[in-house]
Amino acid sequence: MKKLLVAILLLAASLSLMGLPMLRLRHRVIQNPLAGNSDWPQFDPDPEQNDESPTSNIIYPNIERIRHMWMAQLPETADGSPAYVSGVTTANGSVHDLVIITTMQGRLMAFDSLTGTKIWSTNPPAGPRWTTSSPAVGPDRDLVYSYCLDGRVHCYRVTDGSEVTANGFPHVVTLKGDVEKGSSALTIVTARNGHSYLYATVAGYPEPGDDGDYQGHLVAIDLNTGDEKVFNAACSDRAMHFVENGNESNDCAHVQSGIWARAPIAYDAITDRIFVTTSNGDYDADSGGFNWGDTIVALRPDGSTNDGTPLDSYTPIEYSFLQNNDLDFGSTSPVILPLAKGTHLPRIAVQGGKDSKLRLINLHDLSGQGGPRHTGGELSVTQLPQGGVILTRPAVWLSPSGTTWVFVTTHHGVSGLALTVDDDGTPSLEPRWMNSRDGATPIVFGGVLYFARNHELVALDPETGEKLWSNDAIGSIHWQSPIVANGRIYVCDNDGHLHAYDAR
Repeated sequence: MKKLLVAILLLAASLSLMGLPMLRLRHRVIQNPLAGNSDWPQFDPDPEQNDESPTSNIIYPNIERIRHMWMAQLPETADGSPAYVSGVTTANGSVHDLVIITTMQGRLMAFDSLTGTKIWSTNPPAGPRWTTSSPAVGPDRDLVYSYCLDGRVHCYRVTDGSEVTANGFPHVVTLKGDVEKGSSALTIVTARNGHSYLYATVAGYPEPGDDGDYQGHLVAIDLNTGDEKVFNAACSDRAMHFVENGNESNDCAHVQSGIWARAPIAYDAITDRIFVTTSNGDYDADSGGFNWGDTIVALRPDGSTNDGTPLDSYTPIEYSFLQNNDLDFGSTSPVILPLAKGTHLPRIAVQGGKDSKLRLINLHDLSGQGGPRHTGGELSVTQLPQGGVILTRPAVWLSPSGTTWVFVTTHHGVSGLALTVDDDGTPSLEPRWMNSRDGATPIVFGGVLYFARNHELVALDPETGEKLWSNDAIGSIHWQSPIVANGRIYVCDNDGHLHAYDAR
């Protein structure tokens, strides 16, 4: 044991001489918090696997060496998450790693990851209001997609930001731009059939709020064919774009049911389904209707249903209470839990909401009743220990010891909960720690929990909640959340800046 300790100390000294972060022995050893992936193509690219292959034999580096590299001034605020593409040969032949953001005016911008120099920027089409969406990079890394205020998803070349109008782009997302907002980050998944689908969703603006003529809906775009399908959370039997204040042939009398969580969908490769959570709105599906307020619906990857009926659904029994008290069930989207090998549990997702509860749902049978149009049937319900409405996407992590963790930030603080299974095989979440550090959407990368809060970027030990590092260079925070790519952290703030951090 003494020889092992000496060897580790010698290794630490040698790395220090090489200019690498000095090693620090802790109560446990986990992987380099900034090592790993080279690309981050979209918001929370794979929440199950964002901490790749955790081991128990890697030394933990001194995270306090993380430093603020640069800050870029934006023409307007970007209220989402950046994307990152490495090794891009740009229009002048130079090679750059690009950080790409969508601003609230729908402007797409690319910056050099090392210097913060602007490489290219688009001139977005005019339109009303604003967007809190984030961009998504296509699977071939040559195209990037962004929502614009004209109510469409536009396609651009990663190399120079020039617009591509083939394959149906720009695709319509909403015909009600005055009242329907592209809120969620764009998301791309590749389904079992080999096709890649891009998903965009809409909700209402704060004003006129729940009184506006909007219907939450999802648009699924097949990137292989250009085909587009629409799922309307209200009047789901009508797979079409509605017009504002229309009539029986081109609009829906039911409103609300916005889809506005940070990520619009969760895709499960095992069931080959996407799962979408709606917010407050009319619900009558249990009596044969086609209105799905405060519900998780399962759809085919192309966004299709069975003649307007989802493949499966889950609706809390107390949906009327949620609707009447503005406690949107869909303030977050489902997050699939990573499970240790050999765990005898079904595919499970966690769903948070404004009611400060975390519900575990069986993705193979959402209501436990063998199909859609039922209420209740969740595996368990856990009250969030710090309280507060859940407006941020929970982060999940499979620890080196095989424990499945869920992390939630609210305006009241942050907490870590572990998945447990009782004697009869019922899974639930057990609170393990909490503190008062409020924040926006957290991520786990390299065995470290990161999130942004007003004027502070924070890193915590995910098993204890202990603060490992923080920096106060950033401004105020709304929906912005960090990414980690190629050993660096990138995050926007609400003061119109893009920030970069490095530990190398």
